[in-house]
Amino acid sequence: MAATHELIYPIAQWSVTEDQLNVPLVPGDETVFALANGYMGIRGTFEEQSVGYAPGSFINGYYETEPIVYGESAYGFAPNRQRMVALADATLMELSVNGFPLDLTTGTIHEYSRMLRMKTGVLDRHLRWESPDGTIVEIEARRLVSFRRQHVMAIHWVCTVVNQPSQIRITSVVRSRPRARVGADDPRLGAALSREALMLGKRDADARVATIRYKTRNSGFDVITAVANVIETEVDYHRILVCSQQEVGHGFDLSLGPGQRVEVTKYVANYTSLDYPRKRLTGLARQEVEAARRARFSGLSAEQSNYLGAFWSRSDVIVEGDDSLQQSIRFNIFHLLQAAGRNGRTSVAAKGLTGAGYEGHYFWDTEIYVMPFFTYTNPGIARALLEYRYRTLNRARERARVLRHRGALYPWRTINGDEASAYFPAGTAQYHINADIIYAMRKYVVATGDRWFLLKRGAEMLFETARFWVDLGCFIDGKGFCINEVTGPDEYTALVNNNTFTNLMASDHLSYAVEVFDEMRHHDRAMLDPLIDRIGLEESEVDEWRRAAEETYVPFDEGRGLHPQDDSFFDREVWDFENTPPDHYPLLLHYHPLTIYRHQVLKQPDLVLALFLQGDRFSLSEKRRDFAYYDPITTGDSSLSPCIQSIVAAEIGETELAYRYFMQTARMDLDDINGNVKDGVHTAAMAGTWLSMVYGFAGMRDYHGALSFQPILPREWTRLQFRILWRGTLLEITLGPEETTYRLPNGGQVDLTHNGDPVSLSGTGGVDRPNPADDQVRTG
Repeated sequence: MAATHELIYPIAQWSVTEDQLNVPLVPGDETVFALANGYMGIRGTFEEQSVGYAPGSFINGYYETEPIVYGESAYGFAPNRQRMVALADATLMELSVNGFPLDLTTGTIHEYSRMLRMKTGVLDRHLRWESPDGTIVEIEARRLVSFRRQHVMAIHWVCTVVNQPSQIRITSVVRSRPRARVGADDPRLGAALSREALMLGKRDADARVATIRYKTRNSGFDVITAVANVIETEVDYHRILVCSQQEVGHGFDLSLGPGQRVEVTKYVANYTSLDYPRKRLTGLARQEVEAARRARFSGLSAEQSNYLGAFWSRSDVIVEGDDSLQQSIRFNIFHLLQAAGRNGRTSVAAKGLTGAGYEGHYFWDTEIYVMPFFTYTNPGIARALLEYRYRTLNRARERARVLRHRGALYPWRTINGDEASAYFPAGTAQYHINADIIYAMRKYVVATGDRWFLLKRGAEMLFETARFWVDLGCFIDGKGFCINEVTGPDEYTALVNNNTFTNLMASDHLSYAVEVFDEMRHHDRAMLDPLIDRIGLEESEVDEWRRAAEETYVPFDEGRGLHPQDDSFFDREVWDFENTPPDHYPLLLHYHPLTIYRHQVLKQPDLVLALFLQGDRFSLSEKRRDFAYYDPITTGDSSLSPCIQSIVAAEIGETELAYRYFMQTARMDLDDINGNVKDGVHTAAMAGTWLSMVYGFAGMRDYHGALSFQPILPREWTRLQFRILWRGTLLEITLGPEETTYRLPNGGQVDLTHNGDPVSLSGTGGVDRPNPADDQVRTG
């Protein structure tokens, strides 16, 4: 089946290309062609920036703060906002030909193309341009942000004169960046900081390296950018040192005749005081660009290719039957790799490092949507994401204390670990964030067997957040353990009692805390006793966790045979979808929150998400009834929606519906389905593509530590193949029209179930199992 939305980019399995300049598409192109390595990222702007929307270079976790100004404040409101700061722009390489600047809006473009190569992690650009005086030049540019050297980006830029002698000036600099674009009426973008975030510090330039230092005005973090420009040409040239108030770098003047060329390779390194002492930053940045210079662009490119070769060998997903889908799958996976922090001090921003949407904040998206991909393909990155939560545990303790609760409460949105949400009904009230983090940690520990992390890091997070649940909830006669005045994942329903998703996740969280405590008491007492002393844990508290877990109230309407989203959900009027104009979506931009809150209408799956994450708590018939009720009243105003709807639709046998939702997720950014890719990619939706294939169509589950599959291959495909790591063993799963094959490419042993039947794998041989007939699919 062809893609259901108009294609913006030509189909190619391992690349994204554009073969002509389309100015209205430039804002989105800057996101699509962005490069990053989890530590820093650059938007896909042109080196000369004659055409552009929002140039941006970012460092993951580098942010500014300022007080949140409330019209009416109250105790416990988040006091300060955090915003990821765009750095000085190091991609600039300007060209002047006989006094005419290279400008894509003047002169004539004879040839133009760009290609993002996902196998090698390099962005290529080709341009044949004629200046107003008739001079034709060809530009070839290649850029990368190094996965091997997290502080380094590089651009290899070549200019060839085609038709007549020309005076050439090249200016390759780092320049103060423009203020970030914001959207005062769109909460997804965030408001501007009241003052410029970066204060200019020392600038310096010599023939080899130029450096520029900035410091954030309020948060007080230094950043040093160093740049080295290496020129190669057969003619004489004059080097210019650039060191002004706003920019540093190098310029080159030279004369070229027809067929002559000049190459300039730009090496850039960024270091911040978040990671290193201030006094060392300049030296480190200079050393890094010098090392990159010695490696040359060819060496950096080879490192990049080798890194990605190893990554794709574990992480690639192959789909036969739809080339546009294959392209988007790899594009999404590539951007997930680019987005993920891996130093234990950062996480995954909602827009990755491709734009300033959502202010660069981390949400629950990381743990519920993004982490499963890394847990099962690149567990080292998953562990680093959990390390970030451990590092911010003290701030979570402080947040709980401010709210007069015991234990720890993680922030709804944050960069530094403090709550940054100014709207508590859809922010702080989403207490399920605690359970989401522990859920992801549990999945990681089960899939990897990493008990060291559990014992040295995870148990402390687990126990402190379990304390919070017992303090937040209460026991009510006739119901059990209840949790009131909360908001679930659905942000169109706020401040309710007994949100079913929250209650189930809290119950699971508490059960896990009891399980880990009991295991440590019997098998790891030497690790448990110091932890008990450090956090002042009483065994009576564990008894409270056990009782709360066992007696958690789960709302159910016997008359309807449905789980209400919360205690009063069915008491609300259903939203008038028939009379809501199409241009009034998303509702949050057109209706007051109170208008939305008093109706049955969902921004994103809530109860349906519980059907997936806590699937062993529901029967298949319950899932079918609940899905049939909630799916029609889910607007999909959140990019988090379609992948979850796809997974549950696949499980209940609605394969065609599952496929339609999946396609919305898979090409969300490549086709700009939501119309806002210009502000950055949708990392959670990108991860949702993987979730939909692996949990949806392959039917993978790991309830209680047992790996199982219930495959169902969409009719549009002839093959789906992917790999996961299960307790250190690489497992390859291939779904075909008639059967599914399980194989261990590197040997080992794995036990699993296929449609309920046990399968034992050992060695490198494969095991084939028949797929169920269409009328037998998931009818259990």
